[in-house]
Amino acid sequence: MVEFHTSEHDELVRPWQASVELAVLRGPDGRVLSVNEAFARKFGVPRASWPGADASTLIHPDDVAGWRGAVARIDRPPHRGSHEHRWQTAQGWRWLSWEDCAVRNADGVIIAYRSIGRDVTKRRLAEEHFQKLASAVEQSPFAIVMTTPDGRVQYVNPRYTQSTGFTLEEIFEKNIPVLRGGHVSDESFIEFQETMRLGRKWTGDLCTRRKDGAALWEHVQVSPIRNFADEVTHLLSMREDITERKKLEDQLRQAQKMESLGTLAGGIAHDFNNVLAIINGFAEIAISRGPANETQARHLREIQDAGQRAVGLVKQILTFSRKTETMFKSVSINQHIKDLGRMCAETFPRTISFGFALDETIPEFSADPNQLQQVIMNLCVNARDAMLAQGGGRISVATERVRGSALLRLNADSEREYVCIKVADTGCGMPAHVRARIFEPFFTTKQTSGGTGLGLSVVYGIILNHKGFLEVESVEGKGSTFLIYLPLEAVKPSAAVVAAAGTARRIPKGTETVLVIEDEQALRDLLKALLVPSGYKLLMAPDGVEAVNMLMSEPSTIDAILLDLNLPRMNGLEVYRNIRRLRPDTKVIVISGNITPETRQELIGLGQKDFIPKPYSLEDLAFRLREMLDRKAQSVA
Repeated sequence: MVEFHTSEHDELVRPWQASVELAVLRGPDGRVLSVNEAFARKFGVPRASWPGADASTLIHPDDVAGWRGAVARIDRPPHRGSHEHRWQTAQGWRWLSWEDCAVRNADGVIIAYRSIGRDVTKRRLAEEHFQKLASAVEQSPFAIVMTTPDGRVQYVNPRYTQSTGFTLEEIFEKNIPVLRGGHVSDESFIEFQETMRLGRKWTGDLCTRRKDGAALWEHVQVSPIRNFADEVTHLLSMREDITERKKLEDQLRQAQKMESLGTLAGGIAHDFNNVLAIINGFAEIAISRGPANETQARHLREIQDAGQRAVGLVKQILTFSRKTETMFKSVSINQHIKDLGRMCAETFPRTISFGFALDETIPEFSADPNQLQQVIMNLCVNARDAMLAQGGGRISVATERVRGSALLRLNADSEREYVCIKVADTGCGMPAHVRARIFEPFFTTKQTSGGTGLGLSVVYGIILNHKGFLEVESVEGKGSTFLIYLPLEAVKPSAAVVAAAGTARRIPKGTETVLVIEDEQALRDLLKALLVPSGYKLLMAPDGVEAVNMLMSEPSTIDAILLDLNLPRMNGLEVYRNIRRLRPDTKVIVISGNITPETRQELIGLGQKDFIPKPYSLEDLAFRLREMLDRKAQSVA
């Protein structure tokens, strides 16, 4: 072991005695030989107390291994090294940076290790803070862009490249105008620039385009960054992808709009039903009494035919507005599609071909077969019309089973299974502004060819009535695809009462007393013209209150009641309750063009059996009335 005196130790650290840097001399065994005043002050121990101390006891436990490795490296040429570790000082744990060198004698033997150090805690904390900040920016779920005040990109984080699809090289080399993108006009961008010039924060929603052309909605905040002289040196743009939120907002607005239109359509349809009942009824009476000549007979038949077509339109309006009752039955969707496909193939132009890809594992499920037929037919007709202008094309119809978990974007039940009906065409497609309105009633692009604008509105109403979902994909010039999702539910018995159809016979006679409760004067006149000549005695009530008064005051027997549900002063349901209370044995036919499933169920629960929808056939009404009265007579006998 090489030995030398304390004075020699002090000589080795003397050049650093007045220095603010720390100096320590250690022997080959690691024990302290000498320190300068700065070292002693740093650790709060007098210089004289340091010789023989073990410096490694002051190092943070997590850094001891690293420190020993650094010391061991000094034994090898070039016998110098540097390292940074945490030390327990008088001020607590501090980061100290050391420059080490080996002290050798004339024979080249290492006799000591000299370390010169400085406190770098502030720098290390700053670096750690910067590293955390850099990691936060790099891993941020928001896209972050830093530009110069004139818009030249200086930095973008990975989230920005992910959301836009552009690489870093493309962003810098192509000088993509990230601040200008999304502003709908030059005026909007100028207003943004003025906000930045004034040093204020700008916030707004912008719609830009990804590299693949897809729309990208972002909530953008742009803030100025200032230097020590309060000058704006950079602009920081924080961008949150809100594309999915925008889609949900659009779906909500569309649903609210369609609900409002449905309510309006249902109200209009009710009024139309009354008008059509009057037109069709008096035309039927005029025809039954024998027109004066063939020309008059032809005119009456034209009126009746037009009235029946109008009845069909009203039914479509009520289907759209979901004001009609759905008759759920067991449905084999693939068989329906095959049957309709054969019919369409026979009736559509030969330039239009059909293709089918049907999943035969789809079981029968609960649905209204007539309404589903209407959906598929409307979509096929629309596809046909979209392809006629270009001379023909192909309609593809497919079915498959889909888990609800794959349809969460549509708010589907993740526990349910759905059947997807896909109808695609190779037609002209639709621009965005047309696609946004196709389910609105009376909106049509086929004004010159007699389109009513109700086909897709009816489809929309039927799908919602079946608790299903509807999606549309269309590119102008490349065709359209309609995707319908219906829940695969087992068949539930329907409580709907189906009115028996009348037969083409002479209006039956009767002598009974009938109370007609109807607010429309023309309809009361129509029923009077039908029933009085047939021998019935008629009582008339124009509203619910008068009807109840008549039930209480009329001394004679009332054999039957024809009850409209939509009445002033007292609604028809309340009138029916009074009938059951005041005249429980009187038979009632409920007549309404706008009866909801809930109202029908309530009436059935109160014992009602006979229903006739408006507009009705006078012949059907007369036979239904006679059948009901005869049924009563038989039960009494």
